[in-house]
Amino acid sequence: MLRGESETDHAVCLFVSPETCPAPPTGTMRGVRRLGLLAGTALVALALGGCGVKSEPTGAGGAFPSHAVDAAGQTVTLASPPLRIVSLDPGATAILRDLGLNAEAVTVTSANLVDEAANPSTALVIVPTTLEPALLQALTTSATAPVFRYGAVPLTDAPTTITQLGLVVGKGPEAAVIAKAVAAELATLAAQLATEPPVRVLIEGRGFTAYGPSTPAGLAVAAAGGTNVVTVDQPLNLTDVVALNVAAWVSLQPGGSTLTSLLAYPEFAGVPAVKDGRIVPLPKEGFAIDAALPGALKALADDLHSAPVSTG
Repeated sequence: MLRGESETDHAVCLFVSPETCPAPPTGTMRGVRRLGLLAGTALVALALGGCGVKSEPTGAGGAFPSHAVDAAGQTVTLASPPLRIVSLDPGATAILRDLGLNAEAVTVTSANLVDEAANPSTALVIVPTTLEPALLQALTTSATAPVFRYGAVPLTDAPTTITQLGLVVGKGPEAAVIAKAVAAELATLAAQLATEPPVRVLIEGRGFTAYGPSTPAGLAVAAAGGTNVVTVDQPLNLTDVVALNVAAWVSLQPGGSTLTSLLAYPEFAGVPAVKDGRIVPLPKEGFAIDAALPGALKALADDLHSAPVSTG
């Protein structure tokens, strides 16, 4: 069973039929806190709109003060609908757009994050959990708005992350619909991967460096049925690579190797990934956590498990 799926299913059940919904699955205290927040918002939605989740926007006027638990386990509260949301995370920005909050969302970069967050009209700041500690410290020092950390470890927790973001911006029912669809697609992918053996994968980027399973790319590979052959980020040498016997080579872009560059080394002739031409490009930042995540992971899984191609 996918992590995050059971919590999301329970949340949607609470929206639709609280009187018949089974008890939530046993989990961590973090999961219990999340489900409690989901249940409270579900009851408000039912009281305002009757049974069922509406497919059209329902408005946020009755959902405040809002409460949600971010990916860092912190409770984030908003007293009123946010009129300006600063977002550094592309997945969160996409979800805000899907929730009808495109006009409220302000996309920023690391360079202008602190300044935009300090704007007095900013009501919420969204950053990825991978944000550099120094930048996070500068942000929390200067920003008066709550900071919501967005992410999912493993990526199969994405439905819960999406649901929590919806809750904090007053769009809980709408976000639950998106999360339910994402959970269903991830379950389909998991069923497919359960019938296939895991693939030994090397994740390599600029400077001939290998990346471990806790990186964004590592999380994507794990969710796509790959087994990372290194446990921590480390520089590579030719002898080490040959000994790893990898079946798929994930090349992080920009800066990762290509099949042509790898074939220039005679030592790699016997490496299965190089011999079979299974060199898979992947953005260094991995995949955004949004409605398109399952499709991106499905494409990566297909590439990792693809048939050999001619290198001649």
